[in-house]
Amino acid sequence: MKKLNILKVIVDIMWILAMFSVPLILFLFVFIFISDDISTFNIKINGLELIQTSILTKIILGVMLCTYFLLIYCIYLFKKILRSFQKLKIFDEQVIVNFNKMGFLLITASLLYGGSSFVYNTVYYKKLSLEIGFNSFLIMLCFGFFFIVLSEIFKISRNMKDENELTI
Repeated sequence: MKKLNILKVIVDIMWILAMFSVPLILFLFVFIFISDDISTFNIKINGLELIQTSILTKIILGVMLCTYFLLIYCIYLFKKILRSFQKLKIFDEQVIVNFNKMGFLLITASLLYGGSSFVYNTVYYKKLSLEIGFNSFLIMLCFGFFFIVLSEIFKISRNMKDENELTI
């Protein structure tokens, strides 16, 4: 249980930091969206340096913002799961649903992030590149599928637990 409490504290700290960053990010988004020239500012979001202010840049920025909010929602769902674990509700239906939801949200966020960075690099830097190694796109995609598989495992385990309780 001590490890679970440590994990819960870490996730709570991430949640608090994310909540502090939301107003700042929303302000920055509105500023960039209404501004005509951002070339005087050095703005870099998830490794993408914004060099022009066009409608495409604003759309990509909006997609990145949606990706960030999806990740914040995943942290919230993970907090709920950890709270259920602390209450010893391991195979609760809500835990299974939240694992599944987290998986689909992480896959969606990774595809949005990967697609928007690909479009931005292709349009503004005029280069197609393939990077081999660990990057946030692949890690989010893997975690998304991991949480979906974990959801299925928990569903099977809950069914086995229910059958076991019926036979006794």
